[in-house]
Amino acid sequence: MRQLAGNATGVAAQPIEHCYAHLLDVERYQEWYPEGAKQVQVLERDANGVPTRLDVVLAAVAGPLRKDFPMRLMLEHEHPVRIALARVADDRGDHELLTIAWRLRSLAAAETEITIDLGANLNVPPFLPIDPIVREVANGFLQAALRSL
Repeated sequence: MRQLAGNATGVAAQPIEHCYAHLLDVERYQEWYPEGAKQVQVLERDANGVPTRLDVVLAAVAGPLRKDFPMRLMLEHEHPVRIALARVADDRGDHELLTIAWRLRSLAAAETEITIDLGANLNVPPFLPIDPIVREVANGFLQAALRSL
C-alpha cells in the first residue's frame, strides 16, 4: 500500500454559498467533469435531502493515464466550508482508502477560494511515479469545478 496525497487551489468569482451548493450537488459532477466523474448514483440522503452514500465511477485522468474506479462513497459536509467524500470499504475486506475533500474560504462577497485535497492509500506498483499523477488528478477536478461555477 502506498499513501498518496495531492491538492490544488483556485479562486472562483462566486460567493461561498453558491460554490458550496454547487459542490454539494454531487449528482451534477458528471455534467461538469465527465472525464473524471463517469457515474454518480445517490443511494441515501439525510433528512435535508443531502446525499450521504453514493455509488460512483471515478476516473484517474492524468497525461496518458485513464483508469476507471468504481466505488461506494460516504459524504460528510460542514456548511459552507467543507465537503468530504470518503471511500467505503467493500466486502472483500480491502484496506484501500480514498478521500476527496473540498475546502472553501470566502475571500470577498463574490469571491471564494476553493481547495481540493485528494488522499489515498492504494495498492499500486512501487515503481509508478504516482505523486505527479495525484496532483494532476486534483488539479483536473478543481479546474473543471472552477469552469462550471
